[in-house]
Amino acid sequence: MNARTTIASEFDVGDGPEAVTVRKLLTPRGQLVEIESDSETGETATQIRIDALGLESLSWQTEPNIVDRLDCDSSVRDKGEIASDSGESFEISNEYADVEVSKIRTPAGEQLLVRSLVKKTALQLTPEMLSALSLHETKLVSEFLETPHGPHDH
Repeated sequence: MNARTTIASEFDVGDGPEAVTVRKLLTPRGQLVEIESDSETGETATQIRIDALGLESLSWQTEPNIVDRLDCDSSVRDKGEIASDSGESFEISNEYADVEVSKIRTPAGEQLLVRSLVKKTALQLTPEMLSALSLHETKLVSEFLETPHGPHDH
């Protein structure tokens, strides 16, 4: 992070070594979400930074598609219903998209809810999915924009 980038908000999703840190960054070029996870060895962290449009494209993905694209363990598919909102959330916006990022609690544990405020699409991500996402480059998120108006092209 450079001197002109500031952390506006930050929270962890998950517990213990599986916890993933989610941050809202303010940069000279706009707002970003940063997802950071400790590597499996615990020696270095992996991270990905995504802008509002990238987050919106993530929100309209189906859960099986995300699990397959991230090459996650298929056991993360049992996420459960939202039991409560933790109150920890922030919005990432630019001229193209407005997305709310929230930590939620479910019977299966804490998760991240990525919700497009305009398109009304949402995706829940487990700590395992977030950790797998942090290993990828942002070009993966750009590939989701191949359907620029969402899954139904509306």
